[in-house]
Amino acid sequence: MHHATALTRSMRNAGLGACTILLLACRPALPDDALSVVRDGNTPPLMNALNLIAEGAGFYKDEHLKVSAMLSNGSLGAAQICSSGRGDICPIGIEPLVTRYDEGIRLKMFLARASKFGYVIGVPEESPIRTLADFRGKKIGVHSTTGASGVVTAQSALSAAGLKPTDYELVTIGFEDQALGALASGKVAAAALPLYELIPFMVAGTKLRILRHPTLADVANAGYAAAPSVIAAKGDALKRFSRAIVKASLLVRYNPPAAARALLTADGKPFGDVDLQRKTAELTAWEDDLPAADPDNRRIGAISMTGMQAYIQLLTDAGITKTAIPASQVVTDQFIEYANDFDHKSVEKYAKSIPSQ
Repeated sequence: MHHATALTRSMRNAGLGACTILLLACRPALPDDALSVVRDGNTPPLMNALNLIAEGAGFYKDEHLKVSAMLSNGSLGAAQICSSGRGDICPIGIEPLVTRYDEGIRLKMFLARASKFGYVIGVPEESPIRTLADFRGKKIGVHSTTGASGVVTAQSALSAAGLKPTDYELVTIGFEDQALGALASGKVAAAALPLYELIPFMVAGTKLRILRHPTLADVANAGYAAAPSVIAAKGDALKRFSRAIVKASLLVRYNPPAAARALLTADGKPFGDVDLQRKTAELTAWEDDLPAADPDNRRIGAISMTGMQAYIQLLTDAGITKTAIPASQVVTDQFIEYANDFDHKSVEKYAKSIPSQ
């Protein structure tokens, strides 16, 4: 059985170090197992938060892992690299695993990087819109009206509130500054986007009310996936990777500034106090949606099979997929027990031991 080892690094020189309080027992030194994480080069930085925190905080090293990064062009490219076995782990949304299944993409998500459904509808705080039913006659911004998942999930949420597609209008607003500009200017009454895209703007002062999907709100649809062949060949290393990510999510919950410093350290770019403050604010705003929203949960990172099956059925009903494949084809919980098999309170104790500066 693998356990954490002591790692000490100064906060000043390297940002963070793992701590002996994470030790489960003494163990002989073991060689580090190599894993590659295929990161979509177009993904907003927050989506790689947990794997960067795990690296910067020393949790990979504690688990005797040497994790390298590979960059891909787009989520489909990442999925293809991992499906072929050229890369080990894809931080990815579940959608490509489902919609590309018939095309030969074979990946299983083994750990969630969220505790909630990613797609939400953001409304300016001063808006009179309080419920989904209030969108009757309103314009709602989406990345693109030809985009599949974002449009379908917005329509599904509004349908659950009794609205038909003719009761509102979906409008293309693009991404990032362009999207939030459309919302701020009043071009649209709301923006139906992934929450992680809204957080930087919320931290920057855009006050939003967040409305969630009525039935999928607690279904995590993003996480870490690997090909069945990689799961079979490198299962022991993936177990330890999962544990490192769970520890990273707990660190966010217990000490967002320490997690932010770990993230920025691992990212490798120079950073100062302003960067640290902004990233801390982003993680604080996001922590209720991260896997350790409930730090006492002994299944942090698990994905609901029934919830995922409902989402897959939604995609099929919308015509995005031809058949509703079993959720077990794209999700597994085989590493969840091991990932949580340590004293969660030890991370809390460690987090509180880290100096604030």
